Amino acid sequence: MQQKYGSILHVDSDDDNTSVPTITITRSGSGGGYSHQSFAPKWLRTIAVLAALALVLTLSPRNQDALNTDSISKSTSTILGMADGSTSADDHDMNEALFYHEQLVNHFSDDADAPAETWSNRYYKSTKYYNGPGSPVFLIVGGEGALDHGMLYPFVTEHLAPRFGAAVIQIEHRFYGRYQPIMGREATVQELLELLTPQQAMADMVRLTKHFKNELGCALYNRKSDKYCPVITVGGSYPGFLSAMLRLVYSDFVDISYASSAPLKLYDQSTDQDVYYEIVTNAAEHASKGCAKAVRDTLDDASKLILNAKSIKDAVKSMNMCVDSIPGYIDNLKTLKEDVMMAIGFSFADYDMDAYPPGKNTGIYKGCQVFQHKHHAPLEKVGKFFELVGLDTEFEKEYPTLFGEEETPCFDLSIFLPDGKNARVTTSDWSGSGGGNDGMMWDFQLCTTLVDPIGFSSKSMFPQRKWTYAALTDYCQSRWGKEVTPRPHALVNDMGFDDLVGNGASRILFTNGLQDMWSGGSYLENVSDSILALNFENGAHHSDLSHVGPSDNDTDDIRLGFVQITNILAGWLDKIQTKRK
Repeated sequence: MQQKYGSILHVDSDDDNTSVPTITITRSGSGGGYSHQSFAPKWLRTIAVLAALALVLTLSPRNQDALNTDSISKSTSTILGMADGSTSADDHDMNEALFYHEQLVNHFSDDADAPAETWSNRYYKSTKYYNGPGSPVFLIVGGEGALDHGMLYPFVTEHLAPRFGAAVIQIEHRFYGRYQPIMGREATVQELLELLTPQQAMADMVRLTKHFKNELGCALYNRKSDKYCPVITVGGSYPGFLSAMLRLVYSDFVDISYASSAPLKLYDQSTDQDVYYEIVTNAAEHASKGCAKAVRDTLDDASKLILNAKSIKDAVKSMNMCVDSIPGYIDNLKTLKEDVMMAIGFSFADYDMDAYPPGKNTGIYKGCQVFQHKHHAPLEKVGKFFELVGLDTEFEKEYPTLFGEEETPCFDLSIFLPDGKNARVTTSDWSGSGGGNDGMMWDFQLCTTLVDPIGFSSKSMFPQRKWTYAALTDYCQSRWGKEVTPRPHALVNDMGFDDLVGNGASRILFTNGLQDMWSGGSYLENVSDSILALNFENGAHHSDLSHVGPSDNDTDDIRLGFVQITNILAGWLDKIQTKRK
């Protein structure tokens, strides 16, 4: 018997051409309008056009609890309607790394006669809740960082997987982490140009997922087969982009995409470069009223003080930075000022990404409090902000506390430097590339085809600074030579993600936290009846795909979002199952 995925707020549909009714709640605010889409049972289609989602839920006994505060405060398993289905006998620890040794180094080699080179691609898997051939497979897409700590998203592994009797695989992105296509030496620039691309990474994901489906006893492509296992890609941020692209480019293999905080419009170059840090500014103001003005005024004064300092050493010491840690390329006060302001900007952006659940324990709130302190001088505030950044557990693990000339703790600005020659704090990614090898690989990607135009406007709380393709090219060529020239339109020209409907895309779910600056480059409205958007007023960077949730700390909009996401996926899976008959 075929499995039925009937959802909590289920929509029956006779065929794929049936329009999916949506109800939109629109609110205005500093972050712009937003909408929640809810899917009503079939019998509600006979009711007159409804004015709001709350009214729908009031009219439908089946749906009534979806927005009820008391109901939302119940356990997540109750909200998601967790099934008590059978689980597979699998003793494998889903957080134990596995390796696929037959991954191709180059999926698109021009030399058909050359022997295929392979490498060992790290991945993780879970068949804990797998109901056997014919059940779905969730593919969690890796991104711009090593996957050293197992599965990323409990919402997928412990909520969606048991709900749908699904298996889960999570695949590390090539060139991030210790296990790379080129081992034992550094890859050449030419090799990186050919091998470090979103297209190669996507091909990795597909090849390894085919291997996984074979292990599971699934039919690979025959959607009419009872053993066909629908593939649902899942990712947040850059992996969210890859998740959507996998559905667009490999639609014969990938059935559904769940793409959270996925900046497609940033990568197709259609997003205004100023949006990113304007949203960071709005989020800071949302976190602590008066923050934006306090930061803007402080940084204006601090910029002048740095430029008027007697020396770089004096300016650095006045911000409680470690003098010996200042990179050698910072040989003038203007460069010091620009890089300090850049570091403050992307550190605030990092805090914004993690600003969920909202409250006084978030980094963005604490950062605001530093700048809103009434009795500290401007450069003292800058120093205390970096002191706060240095307390981040990620930095503590990787960088020991440094001490200055007076044997007092000081901040090491070099933690922001990626690996490689001519590295700078201000990299190809003005949202911050990060340090180490992962930072270098990300820096390279944004110097080639994954270009993200991000600048600082006068409306943001940071000093104004315009981003240009020319400056990006100069930086990238200083790092990797004349071979590397940014090609901002190469990706969109190759994959056509600026016209999803025109290029046949369907069954893609975009989710966005409206406090997240990446929402400025994503889809905030439904694109079609099967390319949908859910937006969360309190959400930050893929808050629906956090490393801890769902939990009792989630806000009501995210709790409702879990229901809606589950519901949408269930409806699409039902349609896929129906076509087997």
